[in-house]
Amino acid sequence: MTKTILVSVGILAVVVGAGAAWAQKHGGHHMMKHMISARVEEAEDYIEATPPQRAVIEQARDEVIKAFETRMKNKQTHAQVAGLLAQDKLDVDALNRIADQRADDVREMGHLVVAEVAKVHAVLTPEQRTKLLQRFKERHGDHGGFGGE
Repeated sequence: MTKTILVSVGILAVVVGAGAAWAQKHGGHHMMKHMISARVEEAEDYIEATPPQRAVIEQARDEVIKAFETRMKNKQTHAQVAGLLAQDKLDVDALNRIADQRADDVREMGHLVVAEVAKVHAVLTPEQRTKLLQRFKERHGDHGGFGGE
């Protein structure tokens, strides 16, 4: 059960993260939303999700996308770092505070993704989770879990 949850988190994180990274360089947040939505829809079709399951899955997708979009709009950090790097004397403490804040943001985003994956996991049948896991392994290989374990 724990392995399935971790794989589910990994699947959602890979799909959302890859889509976000690619879309930022190739068309912005509209492209990101389209790519993620297409991958989610493909997965829903693959596991033959019911309409109520699709509603939960799509709500989770929308929550994750909304959180990513909110973070993508915050360009203030880039300006702060650029300003600090432009100074004659580098303020290492200020850069560390920015790094700590970014790490906190990533941790918070990770927790949000896990919460949404848990909602999706709760509505899928064991057969659907197995089918989804198999598709994930086909596309990404079976490397034994996090850290190669």
